[in-house]
Amino acid sequence: MQRIIPIVAIVASLLAFVGAQICQECQADNDVYCLNQTSYQNCMKNAAFGAVETCPTGTVCSNSADVCVDSSQVDGTTVLDVCGLSASCQTCNTNKKYTCVSQTQFARCSSSGVVLSSSVYSCEEDEICIEAGLTFYNNICVPTCAADFVGFTSTCSNSVYQPSSTTTTTASPATTPEPSVQATGCTKAANADASLSSASYFYTSYTADATCRSYLYCQRATTGWTTVFLSCSGTRPYFDPTTSGCVSAKPTECT
Repeated sequence: MQRIIPIVAIVASLLAFVGAQICQECQADNDVYCLNQTSYQNCMKNAAFGAVETCPTGTVCSNSADVCVDSSQVDGTTVLDVCGLSASCQTCNTNKKYTCVSQTQFARCSSSGVVLSSSVYSCEEDEICIEAGLTFYNNICVPTCAADFVGFTSTCSNSVYQPSSTTTTTASPATTPEPSVQATGCTKAANADASLSSASYFYTSYTADATCRSYLYCQRATTGWTTVFLSCSGTRPYFDPTTSGCVSAKPTECT
């Protein structure tokens, strides 16, 4: 009985995470689809529509009714930096104290944003490492049964941690291209795909990015294109042109 009560609490916390604030999904709280930390679309009937809106400088896409809120208002419980919570394996930043380094291991982060290989710890036998757990119940290790119930998987796909000196790291996304380059990408995509030739807006791969993580939002304007350069991250790091969304597995089109 003592074991069941904490697990029920964890499941409730993760259910709140699933229903309220997943990056690049329509949120239940405010009917907004956060594309990244600073861009969003509105939602209706659980589908994104309309032009991409950009948050003012210093604000982030949140689960609040105001959508874009000042970073200082984010408390991690009621007001959330939706896409800022998208975790990535073996990655530290100045705001993280711990990061998952394998399916069942986590490590301490230094103040400079470096994984401390000397401080690697293992979860309990029936737990997996999920970074969202830190935000919602103050533990990076989540019981497997609780994660399975809400459809969560471990942040990392590797079974055993290997220090960065012996592992291959994922290349960073391409740097933001000039607006003219983005517009050219939109034109090429529209010309190559008949289904896009008359679309008022669409998403397309940014083909110059060999990592397959970057993509373009293309909206027709009076003259040319209105574009937004976007990148996938976290547990869904690849852009899939067939679904126009970010996915966890590298698409077959990606070479």
